Amino acid sequence: MEDNKKNQEAMPAKNVRLRVDQWEDCDRLAKKLSLPSEKHFIRDAVDFYIEFLNAKSSSKFLTPALESVIDAKNRDSEGRINRNLYRLAVEQNHLARIIAYTYDIPDEVVNELRAQAIRDVQETNGTIRVDEIIRGN
Repeated sequence: MEDNKKNQEAMPAKNVRLRVDQWEDCDRLAKKLSLPSEKHFIRDAVDFYIEFLNAKSSSKFLTPALESVIDAKNRDSEGRINRNLYRLAVEQNHLARIIAYTYDIPDEVVNELRAQAIRDVQETNGTIRVDEIIRGN
């Protein structure tokens, strides 16, 4: 905090030569951003550019619009994943009901099959193939 205060107090003035259109842009953007003057805009721009070159804080470069787009894409992906998980759950439930209707499997066998399924999923991190199960792998 103290270093920041020293940096704010020690601000030597140096001349900067810019084209007329650059000064006009600085003035226009300073007003648009409600900054007191184009000098404040230039200081902010220099700070931004230094951070950009140092690449210390990528969050300074993610504009709110870009963050919004990324958030929207994440929400869309989550929505698709959730819909697919729902469809898979419905199909799995449907298949389980067909099997239960077709075969009269004792409860203890069902419980053992569930326990084995849990072990298989944990051991394979969910990458189970039916043909491997049939072959006993």
